[in-house]
Amino acid sequence: MTEKNSYASILFQARFWREAGYLLLGLPLGILWGTYAITMYSTGVSLVIVWAGIPLLMFTHVSMRWIGASERALANAMIDARIPPPPRRRSTGGDGARSEASGGVWAALGRWSRDVLLDAHAWRVALWSVVRLGLGPVGFSFALLAVVLPVSVVGGIVQAAVYRLDWADWYGSGAGDRVSDLVSFWTLVGAPVILLLLPAFAWPVRALALLHASFGRWALGASPSEDVKAATERAELAEEQVRIDQELHDSIGHMITMNIVQAGAGAHVFDTDPEFARQALRNIEERGRAAMGELDRIISAIRGDQPEARAPLPGIADIARLIAESRTAGIDVSYEAEYPQAPAAVGRAAFNVVREALTNAARHAPGAPVTVRIARDADALGIEVVNGKSTEVGVHLPHGGGGRGLSGIRDRVTLLGGRSSAGPENGGFAVRALLPLEAALSEKVGEESSPWAALREKVSA
Repeated sequence: MTEKNSYASILFQARFWREAGYLLLGLPLGILWGTYAITMYSTGVSLVIVWAGIPLLMFTHVSMRWIGASERALANAMIDARIPPPPRRRSTGGDGARSEASGGVWAALGRWSRDVLLDAHAWRVALWSVVRLGLGPVGFSFALLAVVLPVSVVGGIVQAAVYRLDWADWYGSGAGDRVSDLVSFWTLVGAPVILLLLPAFAWPVRALALLHASFGRWALGASPSEDVKAATERAELAEEQVRIDQELHDSIGHMITMNIVQAGAGAHVFDTDPEFARQALRNIEERGRAAMGELDRIISAIRGDQPEARAPLPGIADIARLIAESRTAGIDVSYEAEYPQAPAAVGRAAFNVVREALTNAARHAPGAPVTVRIARDADALGIEVVNGKSTEVGVHLPHGGGGRGLSGIRDRVTLLGGRSSAGPENGGFAVRALLPLEAALSEKVGEESSPWAALREKVSA
């Protein structure tokens, strides 16, 4: 149930009493944190000349995050500041072999010290501690006035009423009675006005609490730049996870699929052509070793190990090798290619498109002939992979479901500004992609009979 912020109701709100309690605590806490920050930083700076101040400054700056955490929890609990926690401080020092490789322990310690001293959040908490030293007495005074004054006024009115009704005789006699009569009379007469003014002393408490909450969000929480940085890091992590998933699916999945095809072919002719079966087993062994090497490369990239030299990622020039491996695995592939000058990113995407299309053909249409065509189409690189109907009984083409491989093709091509299509065709299945060789894909068609003309229509649509 929400509390109404009307003028007179503020004294009856639990929120007001929490805010008043927070400001009352602000005096001792402000003195504690402000004195601590000023004393420790000034002492550390004064002792830097004899080096003893450096560890003192480091400890003080690290402790600012602990102070910030306690102050943030208190503000969130008592004044509903809703301050989100800041991102954790990230060290660029590294550990293990990378620390040794980049300068040793002393260099890593130096980088850690630099990261600590450049921790913007700790500096904001230090400023908060100093400002709280000044705001503490102000907030304490207003909170004390807002809490004590209503109790005193109500007590005075009750006392005046008791006196006028002659319910007690503790006022004495003689001249004092005339003064008491006068005071009690005007107290009761002015009681409505006095009671009406009481909430006015509570509203500064609300204003000071809002000031603390607003300043606390900047000083104790994440700054806008840190929010953007954290969001960027999350996006980069998600993108990296998607890239690794695609790499594992495309590379390892292709090798495993080729092994399955090779094993099936070897088993089929094991009695009639034992030499072919032995060669199939050797191919399976080689691909297994290659798959393990590829897996090690991907894991090394995830861990950040071995930053020196790695094999370059496959590109457009490696498609011929891919076709040869597929033929060795027993896939009937006809290949026609014209290699234009293409950026590295386009070449990698072309290799991945062909690899995934061949993997799908081997997986879903075993025994079917496959035609691969790569050619320049005006300002783009055209890729076409078409497989016929499966020659094995009981095998169906589940391509229409749009598996992960096809979605990976679409994502890779779209990321480069190209267009792709995939679907059943003449009893088989066709995958086509158009990758721009220039800044963007245009509407012009290389040839009217181009198999990629339909993809150009998507550009103008």
